[in-house]
Amino acid sequence: MIRLEESAILKRKIRQDDVADLGKPTWALTREAIKAGRVDEALKFIEYGAFENQAMHEGVAAMLSDVLTHLATLGEGEVEKAWRLRYNDRIKKWLQETPGLMENLWLFIEFQRGLSANLTVTEEPDRYVIKSDPCGTGGRLKRTDRNVTRKAYPWSWGKSGILYYCTHCCIAYEQVPIELREYPLKVMLPPEKSGAPCFHLVYKKPELIPEEYFTRVGKKKTKK
Repeated sequence: MIRLEESAILKRKIRQDDVADLGKPTWALTREAIKAGRVDEALKFIEYGAFENQAMHEGVAAMLSDVLTHLATLGEGEVEKAWRLRYNDRIKKWLQETPGLMENLWLFIEFQRGLSANLTVTEEPDRYVIKSDPCGTGGRLKRTDRNVTRKAYPWSWGKSGILYYCTHCCIAYEQVPIELREYPLKVMLPPEKSGAPCFHLVYKKPELIPEEYFTRVGKKKTKK
């Protein structure tokens, strides 16, 4: 039997099913409830399933932040090396398979929706602006004196005090694409304090990207 009920000890709802049912995915229960016309039950499972996913994601992000913080004790440059190991080939493949502006925009927004972020998307004459308030990962991570860059680097947008976790956006979406095709996939304005919004700027043409967004990551603008 499935039982999504309040736990007095945990102070929230959690599935307290019979042992044989505990392993059944919440999304499978959601589909079953929808097909059977049990709308209220389905809505409860949707809310709980979203909570499960967000809790898992935030836990993984926090764990990765801790790993990066430890890695930085060996030298902050090791953080850059780790991100490049992950993203150099991935971004090269991305650029080969997804060359279109709108496809990239849709993918960026799809990913942010998956983080349960509060999103707004606006179109301006030269660009699309995605506001994530707060950022679904960096905006929710707890900041300490240990998990942010101690110095300013091109891979931290030329700033100190940037979460090590957030620097992957600089490397993956700005530095590596510039190295491969001369302009970024998108320009990031990362959160500089917990709970602050993050902005993603997707320019309609590379010529429209301001020069400052190249120089801050140690690159030169070539498409003018």
